Amino acid sequence: MNSKIINSLSMKHPKNNLSIILIIYCLFLVSPLYPKASSLSSEKLLIRIKGTPRQMARLQKMDLDWATPFLLDQAEAILSLEEAEKLASLGYQLVVLQRESDLRGAPLDDFYHTYEETNKLLEQAATLYPHLVRRYQVGKSTRFGHPIWALKISDHPEVDEDEPAILLDGMHHAREPLGNEVCLAFIDYLLSNYGVEERVTSWVNNYEIWIIPILNPEGYKYLVDNNLSSPWWRKNLRDNNNNGLVDPDYDGVDLNRNYDFNWNKLGSSNPSSWTYRGPSPFSEKETQAKRDLTLSEKFVASISYHSYGEVILYQWSWPDTSAQAPDDDVTWMIAMQMARRIPRLRGEGTYSFRRQTAASQSGPWMYGVAGVLEFLVETGTSFIPLGPEVQEIVNDNLNGLFYLFDRLKGPGIRGKVLDWVTKQPLEAIVSIIEKDDFRYIYPRRSHPLTGTFIRLLAPGEYTIKVSAPGYQTNWRKIQVNNNMETTTIYLIPLEGVQPRFFNPDSLRKSGDKR
Repeated sequence: MNSKIINSLSMKHPKNNLSIILIIYCLFLVSPLYPKASSLSSEKLLIRIKGTPRQMARLQKMDLDWATPFLLDQAEAILSLEEAEKLASLGYQLVVLQRESDLRGAPLDDFYHTYEETNKLLEQAATLYPHLVRRYQVGKSTRFGHPIWALKISDHPEVDEDEPAILLDGMHHAREPLGNEVCLAFIDYLLSNYGVEERVTSWVNNYEIWIIPILNPEGYKYLVDNNLSSPWWRKNLRDNNNNGLVDPDYDGVDLNRNYDFNWNKLGSSNPSSWTYRGPSPFSEKETQAKRDLTLSEKFVASISYHSYGEVILYQWSWPDTSAQAPDDDVTWMIAMQMARRIPRLRGEGTYSFRRQTAASQSGPWMYGVAGVLEFLVETGTSFIPLGPEVQEIVNDNLNGLFYLFDRLKGPGIRGKVLDWVTKQPLEAIVSIIEKDDFRYIYPRRSHPLTGTFIRLLAPGEYTIKVSAPGYQTNWRKIQVNNNMETTTIYLIPLEGVQPRFFNPDSLRKSGDKR
């Protein structure tokens, strides 16, 4: 289809809706790339949607396959003809940018690494840098059992050190391989510059860095191995209809709608939807892998890479209210500073930043349940940019990542909770009285093995409350300046009371009741 025709096709008037849909239909039929008529129902369109502020507020509540977050008065989404017709009838202005069939049949650009090539690179990193790297299989894909590999980078990678841990991941969605490329580029940057660049050496020596380049291996393989026959595929390959076939019109779960935090408030309950949230929270082995690693390592911060939109999302705007996350001041500042460091691909300023809805996605669960400050970075201006753009997008995104790594040095509080009698570490609830609101978040806890807790904070005076079953509660006032303040807090046992300890498996097995 001629690109001028695509860009000029604007749905502005509901009364002309039927004729516009027929125009689109006819344009499909005359195209030499048009698939067989039997697949017309599965044809997808990339459409820019515009509307009034009231219309856009209504639009955000619809379970659509968003290509971008909401930017000012518009957003872009992957729609079926039926969905486009419905929106046009409601008065939205729609501009068709691209159709899925125009992209089918082409191999993935050589600038991208396939699942197999990525695994080979991770294996090589562990072999070439054994003093810095360990490779772990942290899970497997839901349907075909493809390994999900993670790399741990540290100066003592074989040891669980009492250091801040940070997580990077890419490719919740199969059509977003830029996340994989950012992860691989950062791995290369760390290993190539360790012992050469002071900043990198400090990160590796003082942090435990975990990287999962591909969280959705079977979705990515489906996209690549079939020569982009479904180039906008986003889900995994769960066999929703149990017919033993890969059915692109019905199978798969949107992994970033499967997390157990307000799970039923975002995504679709319809298995045929591309935003299907799954049969239950954490039903997918891919999201279980990230959950279990997070609960084990107790990350301080994380970044999840997606495409596209050139925006950084942070936690959160509470659903249906104006409530902000308890750590809004810190996450807002970090998101802003990261965004200011990442230039837009077309040279039009830098990335933007905005709050994320607190439901069913990785970021809200990471923050609300696990206490991790996660940032979702939407990279680039398309799902799979052409090769020459890939390196530029990847390199620019590293600048934002560098800021977050430096920010882990403070300001904030790093403390340790110990038993007053035995001087052994304790797992305890550690609350910042001026910030924490347990209507919205789970209690933050010290590490069960080390007693350590870390909170990134803005400068100011804070009151820490520390409590554990079988112990007297302790309080501590701390002034935070521009560094990471350190403290040790002792808890005195109650006489005749047997201490009870938190079981992290309870978060793995039980649903979120919020």
